[in-house]
Formats: sequence, structure tokens, C-alpha cells
Amino acid sequence: MDSQRILRYADDVLGGPDEAERSRLAAMADVCDPTTTRVLDELRVAAGWRCLEVGAGGGSIAAWLADRVAGLSAAGEVVGDGTVEGEVVATDIDTRHLAELAAPQLTVLRHDITRDPLPGGRPFDLVHARFVLEHLREREAVLDRLRTWLKPGGVLVLESLAGFPVESSPNPAFREAMLGIEQVLAKTIGTDSTWARGFPEPLRSRGLVDVGMSVHLPTTGGGNASARCWTLTLNRLRPRIRDLRLASDAALDEALDRLADPSFFDVGFATAIAWGWAPG
Repeated sequence: MDSQRILRYADDVLGGPDEAERSRLAAMADVCDPTTTRVLDELRVAAGWRCLEVGAGGGSIAAWLADRVAGLSAAGEVVGDGTVEGEVVATDIDTRHLAELAAPQLTVLRHDITRDPLPGGRPFDLVHARFVLEHLREREAVLDRLRTWLKPGGVLVLESLAGFPVESSPNPAFREAMLGIEQVLAKTIGTDSTWARGFPEPLRSRGLVDVGMSVHLPTTGGGNASARCWTLTLNRLRPRIRDLRLASDAALDEALDRLADPSFFDVGFATAIAWGWAPG
């Protein structure tokens, strides 16, 4: 591994087109989508909205938004008179896992949030980013950009990994493995799993109003979706964890065994969620 090269998420650290990554994104969606959609529902995302989904991953939230802005219910039924259609722009630096998304009001766009211009040239009613900014060294500058992409009265929603529960794990091998994930991402791509602990201040300090936050702390274990997600993540990152000597092979093996054990339960990283509205 070239320790001098500045790596990004998709530089064979995480991301990529293979089936294991598709499975990891699907497991992540199983864990996180119910909370994400609940928050978006409580913020009253509605038919006719123009929405930006940043770092769309496997596309599950983009698909949910596409139904919502088109005035469709969770069952796919038309709500209202069916004449109001919004727009969803789903972006990522790697759109291969978004290829199967299809809806008249949905556009998939290869886009680098750190440098590419405002998608479509018009601001949005909603800008949503899940598990994106904490992985970017330029996160503060990117947040500045996202703020300017809101319409007056639009809402910005951020979801980020927060590492604070990991150190209190009562399971030493699981704790060592999860800290290995945290540290290898910090050392390779600059992930900051402490950044979201300051929510919602990054939104308040940029002039957003009616800010709020919540924390999702999913249970990991019993062969559930969270356990599958962390197993796939750990297997993907294991060579780098070993190269950087961030966890022992014995601890990694034991952690993987525990994640596969139906009787094992713990909590890993939290998801911190913050939102705020542009005045207007």
C-alpha cells in the first residue's frame, strides 16, 4: 500500500462494483432506511419537491424519494390528483449500483461533490447526504456548498457515522475490530467518526434554522442486517487493518465469529442525523 498517496472512499478502500459491495450496501440499507425515511417523512418531504440525494450508494433512498415527490404512497398508490411531479437527482462518484433505478422523475448523475457544480443548475427543496461527509477530508467546504444548493425554505439533512459507542463495548475482540475499522478509515481516506458528535452545530453555524438531531443506535448481532454489514465491511478492510497493525488477526477472527453467532448482540457505530431549514 502506498502510504504517501491520498486515497478516497472509492479508491479500493470501500465502494466498487463487485457483488460483495452490492450486498454490503443492501445490508446497510436494511439497517438504516427505516430511520432515514421516518426522518424524511417527519420533515414532510412532499409531492412536487426537487430533491438531491448525495452519495446515493445502492439507490434505496433515491427510489423512496422518487415515489414521494411523484405523490405515491408507500404502497405505490397515487395520493391526490396525480398531476404533481417533483424531481430527484441521485449522485455518486460511482453510479454502477444505481444502474437499475428507473422512474420518470429520477435522474442518476455521476458527480463529485467536492468539485462539480450544482446538479441541474437549480437549487433544491431537499439535500440529503448519508455516510458521505465524514469520509471527506474537505467535509467543511462540502457542507458550505450543500448549504448554497438549498432553496429558501429548503431543508438539509445529514447522516453520519459516530464512533462514540464502540469504546464502551463489553466484547474485547469486537471492540478491537470495530476500532480497527474506525482507525483504518481515518488513516487511509481521512474519515472522522467524531465529527457528527457536534451535530447540529455545523448546520446552525451556517445560518439554518429550526435545526434538530437524533441518533440511531442499531443492534448488531443475531445474524441481523447490521451484523452482515459489519462482516462485509470488516472482510473488505481486513488487509489494510493488518498492514497498518490496527488489530490482531486473532481479534479479527473472533469478531467475525461473534458476528455470525446467533446469540451475540452488541452495538457498533451510531448514526447521527441532523437537519436544518434555509430561511425563507
